[in-house]
Amino acid sequence: MPTSLPSPVLDRSAVRADALVRMAAELGQRGVAGGMTRRRTVAIALHTLALFARKQFDFLGAGFGSGGMFEADERYPLEFLYEATARQVSFDIDVLLRAVSHRASESASLEMRTTLELADRLAMNALLPAVRHGLVEPTVLLTYFQKSPTIRLIPYVPLGVIGIDLSATGDANRLLAIAHETGHHVYRQLTTNYASHLDEQIGVMASPMPETTASPWPQWLLAWMEEIFADIYATLIAGPAAALGLQQLIMTGQRTSLIEDDGDHPLDALRPQIMHTTLRIMAEKGVAEHQQSLLTTADVLDALWETELAARNAPAEFVPAGSGTPVALAEAGKQLRALVNEIAGGALAALVADTDHTPWSVGDKDASVALTESELQFNTVSMGLAEESLPELTLRNNRHLVAVARYPIQGDGGQRVVGEIGDPYLDELRNAGLAGKALEADQWKAVFLAGDWTTQEGGSGIKPPVAYRPPYWWLTYRPVTPATRPVRR
Repeated sequence: MPTSLPSPVLDRSAVRADALVRMAAELGQRGVAGGMTRRRTVAIALHTLALFARKQFDFLGAGFGSGGMFEADERYPLEFLYEATARQVSFDIDVLLRAVSHRASESASLEMRTTLELADRLAMNALLPAVRHGLVEPTVLLTYFQKSPTIRLIPYVPLGVIGIDLSATGDANRLLAIAHETGHHVYRQLTTNYASHLDEQIGVMASPMPETTASPWPQWLLAWMEEIFADIYATLIAGPAAALGLQQLIMTGQRTSLIEDDGDHPLDALRPQIMHTTLRIMAEKGVAEHQQSLLTTADVLDALWETELAARNAPAEFVPAGSGTPVALAEAGKQLRALVNEIAGGALAALVADTDHTPWSVGDKDASVALTESELQFNTVSMGLAEESLPELTLRNNRHLVAVARYPIQGDGGQRVVGEIGDPYLDELRNAGLAGKALEADQWKAVFLAGDWTTQEGGSGIKPPVAYRPPYWWLTYRPVTPATRPVRR
């Protein structure tokens, strides 16, 4: 594809790409040897990143350089693709290095190290139900500090890196956000990763949107889908404590933010309803002995939130992002609760009814102490996790395979061929591109995005559109089977 900029621009991009690959490779070599530790996990991730990044850069060069056969998209010239990939690689290196330095005695306080030890165990505990029910593969989770909670999804190793609020060193309740961030990982694996139900996912991406298909949900609600899912997941894992923590967090914002729609997150004025609705679903379909406690606590949370809205004079309507037509909050809340019920009755139904998982809190039958008990229950769970060992990454097959070691339960997957994306379909496309084959725009874009390489803080520059494509195949609970996760050895 011809480039619109002088060749020196591409030359300098190639130099930067080479520098990043060398950096990741050298950093990775420093800690690959040794026992099962957090530091070794980071080193293996960096070692794998170097090989993965090299292939990503070479793939772009092969397809868009001299004689390249990729279908052009003028919105994304080669200079842009190189730069976006470099940003992603840089951010991965940065996050992984922070995860190490925040655990080192010479660069982190004792409170920081202790908090991250607990955060790692909470993150793993939050993911285990999804692994047990086959929604995701065994995955190592690693936490680090940053200004606000987020998760860094990394496709080339079975690893998720969760950023937590620095102030969690003084307020352990801020660690409740870990359950929400873990929910993002589960959502991405169900919706944008080719690791399960490959044919259906490829079909959904390839087929045009039927003009006659009407969505039962408004566009502004569909735009919140991932965050809604993550809030539901957080509630299933952490119970009422998560709902209380969300309310407390929203109350730190400005009053005007209650009805500001960013086109991504549920409206602050409505968002607590996601968790309160989920608590009632858990009471109805979950463990019988928790039913009354969950219902009572949900009622208390509802009343608390209504009081807060009234105290802040919350408006009765909002204007969705990109729209000039107001929507009544009462009607929006009704539709939001209906969608929560559909999601909780689909892919997450098994977790709702899971008798082997006790949420981090369940509240209390006595309304006067329900919220206090929720926080105490979360603290008790946190203390009980102190001695649990953590899974780590390891290299096998003469360092050609990166895998999860010491995982507490069995599950399919949890390994990658070093340097590959980890999704068979995407790896086949990338190998074809590297071999000089012609690829259509949608094909090379999928490789460029690497499945679920997160777009947080940097990003690819390509955000898939939100669309209603019935049926909601990913909302239907069907666990991953070994046949959908082939591993090349």
